[in-house]
Amino acid sequence: MGRLDGVVLEELYELKEEIDEGKPRERVLAAIGRKQDDQLDTLAKRHGVVEKTIRNWLDRFEEEPIEQAPYDAPRPGGPAKIEGKEREQLFEQLQQPPTELGYDQQAWSAKLLLHHVKEEYGVEYHENYAYELLREAGLSFSD
Repeated sequence: MGRLDGVVLEELYELKEEIDEGKPRERVLAAIGRKQDDQLDTLAKRHGVVEKTIRNWLDRFEEEPIEQAPYDAPRPGGPAKIEGKEREQLFEQLQQPPTELGYDQQAWSAKLLLHHVKEEYGVEYHENYAYELLREAGLSFSD
């Protein structure tokens, strides 16, 4: 494995100062150690990971722009799409029978909730999450 030949040590130190804590900082510190000729096993012990993880971290610095290398790519899932007052409003609506909101059904189902959320809030959820929302709202539900 190379010694990060395309990476400038001073840039790593500058990057380290911009990152307060967590895994991104650990990755920068590992890259600094490698630039200072630390061995992979030494870095792995220092950071509490296996050598393969260190190799993966260092590969990022060789393959990605230095500003992006310490960070993970965004992952799907993310935070709730309906939050704050809108979420409170949704839970208030779920306490009413669907007929009060103009639907033909007497009780909330996951499919009806998905339809309602899409129409009312412009948000699409997976059916499994609809069941979770119904439970969170304190409802028993029908299929």
